[in-house]
Amino acid sequence: MNRDETQRLCTLGDIPDGGARGFTLERPAGPSLRVLAVRRGDAVHAYLNRCPHRGTPLDWRPDDFLDREGRHIVCATHGAIFRVEDGVCLAGPCQGDQLTPLPLERRGEELRAPLDPED
Repeated sequence: MNRDETQRLCTLGDIPDGGARGFTLERPAGPSLRVLAVRRGDAVHAYLNRCPHRGTPLDWRPDDFLDREGRHIVCATHGAIFRVEDGVCLAGPCQGDQLTPLPLERRGEELRAPLDPED
């Protein structure tokens, strides 16, 4: 993925370490996409903000994606629990399914997303 094929999502500092944030990606063709990003130190894991079970957004309130301990992503609709590192559902009606990953490119502190990620 090169710069011409990406768009700025945010900077690393825009996501609190141990926390998560939601973003909207405007695509040149097609509808915008809701995205969530979870930061663990210098690592950022990004996924489409869509539960594999119902297709509903995962956040309870804006930027509220994680359990109380900040260890797992939790679906607001039915409480499914997802592993941050790979988006695999550990418990709930979609157990064994996976969140759709969004590959990010890092340029210094800037995080960039594909212009037209596959959904």
